[in-house]
Amino acid sequence: MSDFINPLVKFSYTILNPDGTPHQKSWIINLSYVLSIEASGQNDLKVFLSNDQVVNIELGNEMNNDEVMDEILSMSAAGNDYSVYRINAYYK
Repeated sequence: MSDFINPLVKFSYTILNPDGTPHQKSWIINLSYVLSIEASGQNDLKVFLSNDQVVNIELGNEMNNDEVMDEILSMSAAGNDYSVYRINAYYK
């Protein structure tokens, strides 16, 4: 049986209820839609997709935005699940 490589990458993040209870959320990006990625010095990424969507992602302290960006652009992030602090914005 051949290995199946999932072309999607999932960014997971945690948000808190007003009472402080954490909830896990996630955002899935199809890597075949990625046109480009910008990384800032504030450890965040801006992902530009071919369907005119832009996703802003603030990575957690333990993650290096340059490494994550390189993995995504090389398509080696396929099937990976990254933990992040929050998805800052998503707009079309």
